Amino acid sequence: MPANSSHIRTVAVCLAVCLAAITSHAQYRTTYGGPSAGTYSFDGGIRQLRYNAIPNFSSAYDDYLQYLPAAVMAGMKAAGYESRTCWGRMLVSDAFSTAVMAGLVNGVKYTVRRPRPDGSSDNSFPSGHTATAFMLATMLHKEYGWRSPWFSFGAYTAATATALGRVMNDRHWASDLVGGAVIGVAATQLGYLIADKIFKDRYLMDGYENPGFSYDPTLRHYEASVYFGYRIFPGNRKQSGTIPQSGSSAGLQANMPINPGSGFSIRASANSMIFSSGRSFNMYNVAAGGYWQWPFASILELETRLMLGYAWHREGSGIDIIAGPSLSVVTGNNFKIKAFAEYEAYTFTEDKNLVHSILAGFGATFFW
Repeated sequence: MPANSSHIRTVAVCLAVCLAAITSHAQYRTTYGGPSAGTYSFDGGIRQLRYNAIPNFSSAYDDYLQYLPAAVMAGMKAAGYESRTCWGRMLVSDAFSTAVMAGLVNGVKYTVRRPRPDGSSDNSFPSGHTATAFMLATMLHKEYGWRSPWFSFGAYTAATATALGRVMNDRHWASDLVGGAVIGVAATQLGYLIADKIFKDRYLMDGYENPGFSYDPTLRHYEASVYFGYRIFPGNRKQSGTIPQSGSSAGLQANMPINPGSGFSIRASANSMIFSSGRSFNMYNVAAGGYWQWPFASILELETRLMLGYAWHREGSGIDIIAGPSLSVVTGNNFKIKAFAEYEAYTFTEDKNLVHSILAGFGATFFW
């Protein structure tokens, strides 16, 4: 598939996700100030998760970490390690990307005017730190990802850590991070697309090999994912005092193939458990099991999994059962965007009866 088609597809997917996030902002225009603000929502659940775990967290690391991919890219370039393009073309591509990112971030911020969770201002959506971090990570990916996917993995890991720092510091809602990330990625793809139209094949390094777009489902792929979700409890009406009403989830997951399209999966997650009475605490779990994948339509992939694990919280612990499907879109070499819906049951109450829940969410996957 031509490289420009990959640019356009990635921009389209990112902007679609961003528009979906923008349309959900209205309920938060006056929701801020306390740990329970916006509780019965994805954003409120993630904020409650933060308050339950690290209520006094404060760090400026995200102010600096966002620039790490740029420092690495410039450092390798200055050291003579050739990237995709020469200095001039790279700087022009980056300038276009920065202009698009800054215009989108500031235009949306001061149109939406969403209050920050700490109440300090009304320019929360989207996260500028996150947009900058993912823009710079995508620049590093574009310039050096063709040499090794681990440059891309490191860059996006730093960007993700920057984004999480914004929630940990109570400066942003979780959906602000989604908006910032997709704007950062889309702006860089668009900036490089414009530069590619201008320069065409000029000033590309001699050793550069255009990876184009390739995803071969007949190969065994290792995968690492970060995901977020929102949980509901269908049994809450009957046992509202002992079963939570809702909650949000954040976790990490890894797939290790045994055969192409199937293998062993492990997961670790943190979950806010919010009751109708207003009380809340976190539940943590680890799980392992199998997964099965069925690719179709060249860039789509259906996956299902069955996992067994262990969950614990301040009022007890017990087994954890997870099963459900997900649908992934392959957005480029080494990356997928995933949406999922899962059934999860665990022994939550003292009598050890299974509590049933449904978790729906989204994630980003790096594969190699």
